[in-house]
Amino acid sequence: MQLDKQALHGLCDRLIGKDADAIEDCIRFIESDSEGIWHGRARAMMCRRLKHIALSEVDSDRLITSIFDRFKSGNFSHQFRDMLHLAIDLDRTSTLALARQLSGDSREFVRRQAAWIIQHHSEQK
Repeated sequence: MQLDKQALHGLCDRLIGKDADAIEDCIRFIESDSEGIWHGRARAMMCRRLKHIALSEVDSDRLITSIFDRFKSGNFSHQFRDMLHLAIDLDRTSTLALARQLSGDSREFVRRQAAWIIQHHSEQK
C-alpha cells in the first residue's frame, strides 16, 4: 500500500469517526511492510487512535500479530513504541511475555524496547 503523507493523514483522521472502512484500511496498512515517507509516523498515529476504538477480537488479533511480528523481526521505526502501547492495551499478558523473551535478543534496539515494556508495564504496576 503506497500512500503519500496527505493520504495517510486523511486515513488517520477517518479513525476519529470510528469509520468501519477506515479501521479496516488502517489495520491493513499497519500489517503491510511498506516503507515510505511518513509511513512509520502514520502507523504510530493509527495505533494511538485505534486505542480509543472498541475493536473486534479478530481485528485485535490481527494487530497484535502484526506488532509482534515487527517486534520479533526488528523491522520497526522510531515510532514503534506507539504500536507497543496498542499491543499492551490489547493483550498485556502476551506483550509482557514477548518482551521477556526478547530481552535476551542479540539486537540492542530490540532489547531496549523489551526492557522498556518490562520496566514500565509489568504486571506489578
